[in-house]
Amino acid sequence: MARWGFVRHGQSVANAEGWLAGHIDAPLTALGREQAAAVSVDAGAWTRILSSDLSRAAHTAAIALPGVEVPAVSALRERTIGAWDGRRIDAIKAAGEWELLLEWDGRPPGGESNRLLAMRVLRWLVEQPDQDTLIFAHGGLIRSITGLVDGMPLADIPYRKVANCEVQIRDMTPSAWRALLDAV
Repeated sequence: MARWGFVRHGQSVANAEGWLAGHIDAPLTALGREQAAAVSVDAGAWTRILSSDLSRAAHTAAIALPGVEVPAVSALRERTIGAWDGRRIDAIKAAGEWELLLEWDGRPPGGESNRLLAMRVLRWLVEQPDQDTLIFAHGGLIRSITGLVDGMPLADIPYRKVANCEVQIRDMTPSAWRALLDAV
């Protein structure tokens, strides 16, 4: 059984300005860099440390673990919001479309649903070695994966809050990742 740690990136420009970044490479704010510097993880406690290839996650890892090489993995990207990438949250809410993002199977035009995000990441996870792994990633990814691991009802998972630079740790076997993928 391996330990899996998930760290959400520090506050991004998108978080601060109220728009959806998805696959847009939104940089960290000054506060996000401060949050990253305050992350309490010991690099020596992990066999591998990985990051999403989006800069907000990669920079969080670099600040939290100075001098540690952290490979970037595209499979660990945030949920793409498709045509809504870059769209302001208040505009989505005003148009009455916000709930679509919060449905397990809801997805904006050209985007991923929470289910599709979970399936993408779980397909990657089942191929990974059974090693203690720390991942710097995104709120949607962490919310979906840890919600499934914790046995939350699917309808509740999109409402789970994951704070910037919050660290979540779960113990998992390779067969447990497979079982989650098969169940989704």
